[in-house]
Amino acid sequence: MYNWGLSTVKIEISKSTIAQVSFYLEGLEKEIERMKTLQYDCLNDENLNKLAIRSQIMSIYESTESMRQLQQRLVTIRNSSVYIKNVSVHILPINRTISSNSGLDDLNMEKFKDIRVPVGLGGAQIISYKGGLYLSTLQKRDLLGSNPLYSIEIELDEDVFRQALTQFNTYNGSGSILISIIDKGIISNQKDAGNTYEIKTIIDKISTDTASGTEYVNIKQKGYYVVHARSTYLNMILLKYIPQEYVMKPIKNFNIWVWVFSVAVIIIILIYSFSTYKFMHKPLVQLVKSFRKVESGDLQVAITHDSNSEFGYLYKRFNDMVKNLNNLIDQVYNQRILMQRAELKQLQSQINPHFLYNSLFMINTMASIGDENLVPFSRYLGEYFRFVTRNSADYIPLIDEINHAKVYTNIQLMRFAKRLRVEFGECPEKYHNIKVPRLILQPVIENAFEHGIERKKDSGIVSVYFEGNDKQLNIIVEDNGNDMTDEGLSDLKKALDNTTEDLEITGILNINRRIKLVFGENSGLAVSRSEMGGLKVILKIIVSGGDEIVQNVDR
Repeated sequence: MYNWGLSTVKIEISKSTIAQVSFYLEGLEKEIERMKTLQYDCLNDENLNKLAIRSQIMSIYESTESMRQLQQRLVTIRNSSVYIKNVSVHILPINRTISSNSGLDDLNMEKFKDIRVPVGLGGAQIISYKGGLYLSTLQKRDLLGSNPLYSIEIELDEDVFRQALTQFNTYNGSGSILISIIDKGIISNQKDAGNTYEIKTIIDKISTDTASGTEYVNIKQKGYYVVHARSTYLNMILLKYIPQEYVMKPIKNFNIWVWVFSVAVIIIILIYSFSTYKFMHKPLVQLVKSFRKVESGDLQVAITHDSNSEFGYLYKRFNDMVKNLNNLIDQVYNQRILMQRAELKQLQSQINPHFLYNSLFMINTMASIGDENLVPFSRYLGEYFRFVTRNSADYIPLIDEINHAKVYTNIQLMRFAKRLRVEFGECPEKYHNIKVPRLILQPVIENAFEHGIERKKDSGIVSVYFEGNDKQLNIIVEDNGNDMTDEGLSDLKKALDNTTEDLEITGILNINRRIKLVFGENSGLAVSRSEMGGLKVILKIIVSGGDEIVQNVDR
């Protein structure tokens, strides 16, 4: 506000001064133009032309009378303006000068030649000669000589100019200067002002290329605002300089009040800011932090307070809300765990027992023919069913599930030794302790044997390998069987993607449902065509968050 006020005052002072200076120049232009009109009219004066052309044939009386009447006209021109000091006519044929002030004098040939308008000069044609200002006009040159027959000059009164310029000095220390563009002549409101250091510096530093304007000049650590206006007609520039302190004086008191107001505003803002911080910001931040803890899962948070304000009411309602949330979550959580545990048990109980029948028939055959692999086969089979029938733990480390799958694979290798090859990769150690539901890998491998290579007479291949990163583990089972048609593969994909409850649960769908229950919807089984020609099953486990889910189920 202060800077805006200061700028506004400067602009208004500048506009006012420029208008004042421009108005004076416009009036001066009209006055000089009127003088020039009178001067041009005098060129055709009858008496002047008689003296210049017929002087040799005129009588003394006629010559004297013509000079007298011509002088009267010159006096009339002089009296027509306060700016005119003297009007003179220089007549070359009679070698005389007729003046409104001194009458008849001898012709000053030097002055007659020097006071002439420079070639190409337009406008008012004001000429500076020996410290004076003149308006000069010439009669056309005669046919025989190179000099004009006569010229008329009007000498301007510099004292009157100074008096006129004094009217602009509204401030102490200010001044006005009229400068000629042609010869850099100076008219100031004070005599010999052009010789002072300040005036010379102002004239040197000011830019007069524009028609009008305001500039700031610093002279000996004292500032001046200089306003200038230019007259193309007069070929002159009018400058007015004002000391800086007078421009700043109107807003001095305003400056003081601005500082008082600013200090008061700062104090009020500080008090308001402190009050806002103490009574609003801090309680609100505490409430937001508590909400963020609840968002992150911390439901044990409580806000302690002794306030009876609106925030105290909010704190109390927040604590009640968290308490109710805890109660509701405990109820819903316990119900969900019981339901999930029951569903897992029901799904796990649906594991197809036909492998047991095949194995018993295999033992019977091996015993009847005295096969030497009967002992290791029965040992593997015992380990297999001991794992299957162990119900004490719903979740086991992944490495135990993998070892059980390897036992099952060894049993199958003994059954189909001549027409089966199994490639079983090693699981990275960092995944060994992931808790998973029992019987999620062995049934997938069993599916590869039954529906992939059981009917192949030779060259059957089952490949099991592991791929994973910090967030996800993929267990991949592939075979080179030829029983899976494209239509059957498409139906299996649709069944895995179908989450409705009324779908018939098969072995693969059983495993897919259990994995999703434990590790989330992004986990589960995905099937595709294997590069070996058979079926490719990817058992995907989202590692991130999986342990937490298992721990919750165990509780």
